[in-house]
Amino acid sequence: MMKKGSPLFGKSAELELTYALGNKSDLDIRDIFDALPFYILLVDEGHRILEANSAVYKQFGLKRKDILGAYCPEVIHGLNHPFPGCPLEEAAKINQAVERELFDEESGRWVTSAVYPIKGAARDNKRVFLHIVTDITERKQAQEALKSSHAQLRTVSAHLESVREEEKRKIARDLHDETSQLLSSLHAHLEAAITTLPEDAKKSAALLKTAQKLSTVILDEIHQLIYELRPTVLDGLGLVAAVSSLGDSRLKAAGIKLSITITGKERRLPSSSETELFRIIQEAVNNITNYSNANEANLKFHFKKDSIKVNIKDDGIGFNVQQAMSLKNRPHGLGLLSMKERAELLNGSLAIKSGPGKGTDIIVQVPLNGGGT
Repeated sequence: MMKKGSPLFGKSAELELTYALGNKSDLDIRDIFDALPFYILLVDEGHRILEANSAVYKQFGLKRKDILGAYCPEVIHGLNHPFPGCPLEEAAKINQAVERELFDEESGRWVTSAVYPIKGAARDNKRVFLHIVTDITERKQAQEALKSSHAQLRTVSAHLESVREEEKRKIARDLHDETSQLLSSLHAHLEAAITTLPEDAKKSAALLKTAQKLSTVILDEIHQLIYELRPTVLDGLGLVAAVSSLGDSRLKAAGIKLSITITGKERRLPSSSETELFRIIQEAVNNITNYSNANEANLKFHFKKDSIKVNIKDDGIGFNVQQAMSLKNRPHGLGLLSMKERAELLNGSLAIKSGPGKGTDIIVQVPLNGGGT
């Protein structure tokens, strides 16, 4: 059993410390713990203080004789019963170390309260525990500031993304309403010019036909650019229809078999959700087309009451996810990071499962707050 006034950790610990210091130190264990700025107490399972470091004395303006043998909750919190945040009861019950973070309303500070059983130590047939209380207010404040910064950054990112999408929509609309119409008119005028040429103007007719074919190619390119900027089917018919059109234009055109499965009640989603989900799927489809060497791809939409889950899977060559997510792996890595960021903008999540020779499985889950528009 420990005796009142004995060293904080007993003789064996003192000997170990002396050995660690090369047998050249006359430091006592108590000297070391008195140098620490946080609370250190030795208590029994009945919350009686057996020893304390000088940080405790200084904080409460007490002397050692006033603390030793006193009821710890009364000394620290002014209570005649165990403090609810103290983990001593739990540590005694399971005979293992227990740590808790808690807010002390009286001081307005955050602390870590940790209790560690000391094996083989007892006082008056009661087990002995080391109780350490550390002020973590600055760390918690830094964490909260970081969370706030992340939230602000997410808000700014969402706004910028909304502005970009609106700009894309405007450009796509202008290309459709003006540029496409002009090219269609040019094609018609070239056709009319060809029909008005005399029979012997074969060279001129050939040149006009070549120009007419070029106008058709340019018009097709414009239509593809319009689709890349903002597929009109997304605004008109919704996410599933837009993804089906995307699959036809990208995957099936590349010889990759595509299947689309829908579970739950399909419905229109909020505009921002449809846009971000489409961009995520678009990036995934581009990756399948450009990198996977896949033969088949499957897209599953699971509509739930308050969320949507999208699964994009292929049977391709797969990749090392951690390596691919590195910023060094451009542009593939940036595309994957962009997908993850878009999911987070919707307060959702994105998981990527893959490996060399194992294909790729991407799972996106997004909350919908009660439904679509």
